[in-house]
Amino acid sequence: MPIAITFGGGPTTEQRRAFAALKEGSQVPGYRGYIPQIKYRVGQTYGDDTHDISRDLNFKRSKTVIGEITPAWDAVDQKKLPKGTGSNKYTEKMVPGYTGYMPRVPFKFGNTYKRVCDSCIDEFKTNWSNHGDKMDELRRQVASHPPLTAISYDPLVRDKLNLYRDTHPPQPILLEDKRPLLEPPIPGYAGFIPRINPTEIGLGQRYHNRTDMGLQDFGREQGRERAYRSAPIVTRPGAETEAVKGSSFSAPFQPTPPNFSRRIYPNGGMIPKYTGYVPQRRYVFGNTYGDTTRSLEVCNHKMSCYGDYVKTQPYPPPIVPC
Repeated sequence: MPIAITFGGGPTTEQRRAFAALKEGSQVPGYRGYIPQIKYRVGQTYGDDTHDISRDLNFKRSKTVIGEITPAWDAVDQKKLPKGTGSNKYTEKMVPGYTGYMPRVPFKFGNTYKRVCDSCIDEFKTNWSNHGDKMDELRRQVASHPPLTAISYDPLVRDKLNLYRDTHPPQPILLEDKRPLLEPPIPGYAGFIPRINPTEIGLGQRYHNRTDMGLQDFGREQGRERAYRSAPIVTRPGAETEAVKGSSFSAPFQPTPPNFSRRIYPNGGMIPKYTGYVPQRRYVFGNTYGDTTRSLEVCNHKMSCYGDYVKTQPYPPPIVPC
């Protein structure tokens, strides 16, 4: 009973040679390389023509020439392959169709799955064993050699280093050599800079100016906070202030206004294509977007915000129904 090709069976070498019916020296049908004198031969098959040419002419044969057919694979000794224990993946009986990783399979061609797996497993086990032997040999060689001595232990080198250290004293690193806290960093610094992302400080400015404005505003706010905590306390309206114990201030703290405006609607009008809401804009026509927003009360007032401006306006008279 013949064995299936999947499990290592199939036709023998003589049977394959008889089935192909190719003579020695014949080219494989479909070969597209150059063959001298082939275009001047007619009336025979491609195999017979190439056979006659290879016999009549003396030229170097290519690898596609049919020569002596020999087995391309040597049978792997089954005793070297590992037995299946249930926990190992690579065994002597690999199931055809296994989709897991198999070492060196992408580089094997022209044979059945079982023979390919047997050859790959045998090579993998052999290489793994040889690698372990080489590592052990390397450890033995390293252990047999005396340890290397660092060059710093050489008296000549040590004296040279000491002499250089004595004649070239290191530069002192003083506290005043450090960069001040509020100095802007160099462009490309990816660290945190306060006040430049959550506020409108530095919009449209280059990196140096934007970071400088953010750090200066942060420093002013820190100074105001420290001054506020150490400011004197007013007990009642009109009374003199009593200085807090340990404080050098003699007057109430006066907050310093910021150097930028926090208004949503500035006096200069809104930027064109602003998609936010502008009060009363829908009732003004005939002007550009900038002129329209500058003419509205929401941008035209001088207060710190539109809410303060609304508080200063008189209430409209109530509407009395007829």
